[in-house]
Amino acid sequence: MKNDSRHTNQASPDTLYARLFAHLYNPIMHGPEQGYLLEKRRKLLQRAKGKVLEVGAGTGINLPLYPQEAEVLAIEPSAAMLNYASKAGPFEASIRLMQAGIGDAEVAQARPAGGYDFIVTTLVLCTIPDLEAAIRLMSSWLKPGGQLLVMEHIHDERPSARWLQNAINPIWKRLAEGCNLNRATDRLLKEHGFRAVEEHYFTQWATFYWAVLSKP
Repeated sequence: MKNDSRHTNQASPDTLYARLFAHLYNPIMHGPEQGYLLEKRRKLLQRAKGKVLEVGAGTGINLPLYPQEAEVLAIEPSAAMLNYASKAGPFEASIRLMQAGIGDAEVAQARPAGGYDFIVTTLVLCTIPDLEAAIRLMSSWLKPGGQLLVMEHIHDERPSARWLQNAINPIWKRLAEGCNLNRATDRLLKEHGFRAVEEHYFTQWATFYWAVLSKP
């Protein structure tokens, strides 16, 4: 049996709440995606060619955006989310779906000889239980010269917004399948040696970090 992803970065149990969350995710995110996120995803993913690992594919919104030159392994710990991702086509790229978290052995075993050209994370690093362990894995799986493509919501530098994030995070995390509102993901990536080739911050309902990062 898979271990609980709250502790192990592995595939998560298929619970009734997980299925409900997956069912509601796309309708809830429709406004933000159409308003400002989708175009930023497209700009980020047009870079992804060759061997690509997407960590946390969710309902598959990224999958139709990959160019034809990409060969993508898209992993997702939630079976319910992965079910939606499997229906997100048509795809220009070669897409392989796997129900797994970044800490599962089958993900490590699937790493291509020489490593990945690109690893992609969008709105997922907020949910990974042991983020620093995941960052170390991603760094080790990228080939020399490989890049990490990131779009994540992060901690807010504005004092009032930061206070609100911290105040509601314990409840939010339970309701939103482990999503943390207040992670300093941008700083953690750089502390682990990733270097920004290109980066932008933008603020909507939260502060977002969009970046192309080179392997340490």
